[in-house]
Amino acid sequence: MKDNGDKARKKVVFLGDSITEGCCACCPENIFHALAARALCFDAVNMGKSGTRIARQTTPSEDTEKDMDFVRRADDIGDADFVVVFGGTNDFGHGDAPLGRFGDETEYTFCGACRVLLRKLCEKYGKDKVSVILPLHRADENDPHGDGSKKSVAPILSDYVAALCREANACGVPILDLRGCDELDPNTERGAKNFQDGLHPNDAGHAILAQAVTSFMQKQLGANIRCAG
Repeated sequence: MKDNGDKARKKVVFLGDSITEGCCACCPENIFHALAARALCFDAVNMGKSGTRIARQTTPSEDTEKDMDFVRRADDIGDADFVVVFGGTNDFGHGDAPLGRFGDETEYTFCGACRVLLRKLCEKYGKDKVSVILPLHRADENDPHGDGSKKSVAPILSDYVAALCREANACGVPILDLRGCDELDPNTERGAKNFQDGLHPNDAGHAILAQAVTSFMQKQLGANIRCAG
């Protein structure tokens, strides 16, 4: 493996949910960020936590681990050369935080939590060191009850994607949007084989995701990052 040319390897933190944690990858080495890290010779820090949401909940969940929202966990990141935020699908899927509106300043709506989170990260690391991966397509993305657990009608996944995208643009951070990739859409014939359950990529899906993240991160980390040979 080639050295990236720096005296020290870059440290990239991936703040996310179960996809980042590695659910449905057969081993940690096959998670998308681990593959990207090997390709670009950086150190990937896995801060994925299954079931977690960007927004804070009003009513505690039965599984309290799911209430470790992104805004709260951002305080635990510590030193990093770059931070990647990959979440939002669970805000659509379950939980009681409303979508809210652009300009919200509270962690208790999705729009507000995205703003609070990204501002916090940009203030700590600089907006050129923060990026967002938009939620991937999922099988139930047009269900107004999310994954079926929401008691009242709520926005669909594309509404959450649009809100996150708008807040990221307002903060001036780069966005990786893979929602146009058929191979990462479980609703397409090409993509279905790359997902375990309509939500989580399998090893093949993680490999495809890794290719996109590698290309994206190479641009974000700078010209001194070289792919491993």
